Amino acid sequence: MASIRELNEDRDSFFGLTFPLRVGNDNNFIRSQTLREQVSSNIKNLLLTHKGERVGQPNFGSRLPAILFEPIDNTIGDKIEEAIHEALAEWLPYVVAENVITITDEKNPNSLIVSLEFRVTIDDPDSIETITFNFNTGA
Repeated sequence: MASIRELNEDRDSFFGLTFPLRVGNDNNFIRSQTLREQVSSNIKNLLLTHKGERVGQPNFGSRLPAILFEPIDNTIGDKIEEAIHEALAEWLPYVVAENVITITDEKNPNSLIVSLEFRVTIDDPDSIETITFNFNTGA
């Protein structure tokens, strides 16, 4: 079996589908070619899925979507961080959340930016990646 490093370097190998699902020029879903690309898709899929939403796996997902509908107060960052840590620990134990930053915009109280800095322990555990979620109701 090929190592992760070998798969990452092989342009003909794929890890899975990217999220959100998109169709490429070849009319196939776009696939991730590196482990980090797939992990980013897995994190997005996990955190943006409501618990109970997935058929056959009612515990899959996170509390993040529900928290986004709560009033924004000075505890929102702690709630979001806890929800992210819980979901990653249960479903993606090879991902370590290093830092969760929540930014609110006083000018737009319906806007929230969440930035997640993470490491992938099965690849390069010293390398930190970042995913940013921009939640904005457009109000």
